[in-house]
Parts: sequence; C-alpha cells; structure tokens
Amino acid sequence: MTFWPPLHRVFRFDPPRLLAAQMELLDRGMNTAFVTSLMVALLTAVAYQFTVGDARIWAWALMTGVLCVAGMATRRLLPRPGSPGFEPLRYARFMRVVWAFNGGAWGVLGLRFIRSGLPDSTNLVVGMVAGLGSAGLALFGPSWPLAMTYWLTCIVPVLIGLLRAEGVVNTALGLGGIAYLWAMTVYSFHTSRIAVRSIELRFENEGLVQRLRDQTQRSLEARQLVEQALVEAEDANRAKTVFLASASHDLRQPLHAAGLYLGALSRAGLNERQQHLMRQVRVSNEVANEMLNTLLDFSKVDAGVVKPQPRSFTLQPLCHKLEREMAPVAESKGVAFRLRDTQLVAHADPALVEMVLRNLLVNAVRYTEQGAVLLGCRRRGERVVVEVWDSGIGIPEHQHRDIFREFHQLGNPERDRRKGLGLGLAIVEGLARAMGVSVSLASRPGRGSVFRLTLPLSQQAVMGERRVAPQGDLKGLRVLLIEDDEAVLAAMNDLLTAWGCRCESVCTVDEALGRLDVFTPHLVVADYRLREHRTGVQAIAAVREVVRLDSGQEIGALIITGDTAPERLREAHASGLQLLHKPVPAEQLHAALLSQWWQIQASRVVSASAAG
Repeated sequence: MTFWPPLHRVFRFDPPRLLAAQMELLDRGMNTAFVTSLMVALLTAVAYQFTVGDARIWAWALMTGVLCVAGMATRRLLPRPGSPGFEPLRYARFMRVVWAFNGGAWGVLGLRFIRSGLPDSTNLVVGMVAGLGSAGLALFGPSWPLAMTYWLTCIVPVLIGLLRAEGVVNTALGLGGIAYLWAMTVYSFHTSRIAVRSIELRFENEGLVQRLRDQTQRSLEARQLVEQALVEAEDANRAKTVFLASASHDLRQPLHAAGLYLGALSRAGLNERQQHLMRQVRVSNEVANEMLNTLLDFSKVDAGVVKPQPRSFTLQPLCHKLEREMAPVAESKGVAFRLRDTQLVAHADPALVEMVLRNLLVNAVRYTEQGAVLLGCRRRGERVVVEVWDSGIGIPEHQHRDIFREFHQLGNPERDRRKGLGLGLAIVEGLARAMGVSVSLASRPGRGSVFRLTLPLSQQAVMGERRVAPQGDLKGLRVLLIEDDEAVLAAMNDLLTAWGCRCESVCTVDEALGRLDVFTPHLVVADYRLREHRTGVQAIAAVREVVRLDSGQEIGALIITGDTAPERLREAHASGLQLLHKPVPAEQLHAALLSQWWQIQASRVVSASAAG
C-alpha cells in the first residue's frame, strides 16, 4: 500500500465507462445517504440547542434539510445510471456539487461549535469528524474524487478552527485531525482502486462472456452451414444416384436385348466374315456390359445390400481363377502376370474378396505398360495379407485418398472408356468396409504400387472347392416371360425358344394371369419394373398363387432388372428371389434357367415319392 497517493488526480474522474460503473454503485445508496444526513442534522441541532442554547442552529438544520431534499429531487430529474441518455460525467459533477454543499454545512457547524468555547463542544466536534469520515468512506468508496470533495469541505473548516483556538488540547486535536484526514485520503484512494479493479474484472468477465457468446453463435452458424452443406451433399448424392440408376436402366434394356440376339445369332449358320463381325460386335457389347456392371457394383455398395457371408476358404483356387482371367489380358500388353502359390486359409466372404481382388488386378494391368503384375499372399500374425503389386505409373502420396473416391481417375483426362469409369477403387473400399476388413496402399510415382487387402486368418484347414456349373439342355421347360420392353421380350423369346423352351411372352401382369388358362409354366422370368407401377415380384406372387390354386404345384422364378437405384436393389433382394442384372450374358441366363429347371424336376421327384 502506498502512503503517497497521486494528489494531482484527486479531482479528476475516471474514463466514461469506468465512471458510469462507479456512479451506478454510488447511486444505489444515495437516497439512504440523504435521509441519514437529514436525520443526523436534526439530532445535532437538538444536541446543540441543549448544550449551547443558541436557537440559530435551527436555521442551519433547515439549510441542511433543504440541501438534502434538493439533492434527492434534482437527482430524480437527471437520467439515472443504466437508463437511456445517462451521462456519467454530468452525473458525477452534480454529485460533487451536492455533497460539497452538504459537507460545507457540516464544516460550518463544526467551526461554530469550536468558537462557542464550551468544553463539551470539542468532544462533540471530534465525534462529528470521526463519524463524517466513516460515513464518507462508506458512501464514496468507489469514487476517490467525490470522497475527497466531501472530506475537504466538512473536515478542513473544523481543523482550521481547532488550530486557531487557544489551548494545547485544541492544537493537539487539530494536528491529530490533519493526520486523520491524510490517513483517510490514503485509505480511500486504495479503497477506490479496489473498487475500480473489481469493476475492470467485471468488464473483463463481461467481455469473456460476450466473446464466448460470439464464439458460440459462430459455432452454431458454422454448424448450421455444415448441416446445410451436408443436406446439399446428400441431395446431390441422391440426385446422382437417381441419375445413374435411370441412365443405367435405360441403357441396360437395349444392351440386354442385343446380348440376347447375339446369343441367338451365334447358333445360326454364319460365314467367316459374318462371324468376325459378330465377334467385334460382341466385344463392343461386352465393354459396355462391363461398364454397366461396374455401375451396378457401385450401386450395390451404395445401397447397402451387400451382405457378407464369411466362411473359411483356401485362397489358392481363387488366385488361380483370377490368374486365368487376368494373365491373357496382361500378356496382350506385354506385361507379365505372376502368381505366388499359397496354402493360407482366410475367413471372409470369398465372393466379395474375389470382387475386390479383381478390381485391384484390373487397375494394376490397366495402368502398367511394362514390367509385371504380381498377386501373392503373406501371413502376418493372425491375419492374411493379399497383395497386388505392379510396376506401373505409381500414385503421388497426396492422391492416395482421392483415388478411392468415385469417378476419380489418374492419367485419363480424355476419359478413355477403355480405362473404365473410375469406380473400381470406390467399390473396393465399399466392399472392404462391408466385410469389416482394411485396404491399404503404398506407392511411389514411376516405381509402381502395392495394394494390400488384410483378411482374418482361418484356423480351419479347408480343401479347395469347385463349383460345377449345371450342364444340360432346357427342352420341355415352360417359361412365362413378363417384360414391358417389347424388343427385350422378343429377343428373350427367340433365345429361349432356340434353347428348346416353350415360351409365352406378355408385357403386363394382367396379360400373364390371362395366359394361365391355357398355359401352366414351370418358371416365371419377369422384369423388375413393369407397367402400371407394378413390379416383377408382385407379378410372380400373383402367378404363383393362381398356379397353386389350379394345380397345387410350385413354380420357379427369376427376376431380371436393369435398375441400380439403391431402393430398388434393396426391394429386389428383400424378395428372396434369384436376381439377375441386365445385360445378362446368354451363358449366365442359360445357367440360371438350367439350375431352376433342375430344382423343379428334383422337387417333383420328391413330391411323387412322398405321394407313392
């Protein structure tokens, strides 16, 4: 604590914002101060009357009362602290004038007591000075200039009177009063600084609270922007999915029909020139089919209809199958394809693993112009790591994540259709995510790349499995075809007829039900999306119910669809029916029909045995 306060600032008010807060603190006790001052003045007048016997004291009491009442009245006319139009400096100056007069009135009274010469008057003056000092400190603590104004006007006249009065006691009291005034000056300065620091801390807290509110508001606005962007992204993604589904469906119809016609045409007698042209057309058709199948795979992943069915299987047969597919393609480019044999057994969905590895190998061969592509497996603890190495162009590190985004391709600005659609790695990541496994990448530009698929290791030794495709003919199979596209319907009818099937072809569900009076099918082949907002699932259910009521027989069913919309895929898979996706190769359609035909024949043999 300093014992020498800055006296040059004794009458200087603080800056406006700080002064406003000080006046707000003072204003809370101002009415009480005026009323207390008035009551003390009346009590003092009574004491003086009985001590000195001078009736003029009542004139002083009246003057003091007028000052207090005038102060309260004038204060109500000014804008109060915290109200609109409040001017802190004007209010502080008003308070200075009011309490200067009030303090001066008490100073004049003290001087009058001293001049009376009565012994008790000195004691009364000392008590008055002590009381006024304490009252001033309590009232004006937040504002040092107001406290000093009050003390100087009420105490200094008393001190002058004591020093000028005769007697050692009066002189001693005067000197003691000076020391008291100095002590109160120092103490009130520090009290006001404490109040000022408290106000400044309040301002800082208010600033922190405001900044927190601003940050919270900005966070809310940012969150709203993020949510809006997310909604827009989801809308854009849905629009993209709808577009892809619509485009894919519309393209699949003619391609499916073309494939069926090519299948039928291959059984016709063609000369060598015609066979060459047909092979070229089939190659073009297969390229288009591959692109649409890629879109279908992506739609399946996007729709969430990929349901892994993990089991233990040896990796070697799968790797050999991929080698047989990819080695000729690689060798046609002058790229070697190598496979490292393995006896490792993984626990995963072999069909999905095959799709992942096929996509990785297609990319590796596509972007490798010289050198080799290697497929191999390693054991890492309780994991099997299947690796696809290539000596291709490599991938910059900053694009390692981007290449897993849909439609993102490296080195294909001209969008060469032979390089695919840029969906392969997006499908890989989606399938890996569905299986709960990981795919990683290590690559350097110009040095090639390695993709690693990490699978759980199976502790069960599994012998390689071979699935033998059904072989045989379809003679005698009665098929009810339901397809709203007449070109596809005609092509499928011609192909199935060439395979020995008896077919009835219709475009609507009602036509199909009408044909059941003269035709009882073994099998229904229906497109998923039919006319009149009907579906193939509904058509099959209706036909099965009629056949069951008429003959008590169960018939087989196939759904063929060109839809790739996620909702359609989920609905089709939920039906439990065998599902084929347009364009369907003739070999795949034949195998599916033959499998259904065998199941039908087997179920009838069982039924006949049970009846016998």
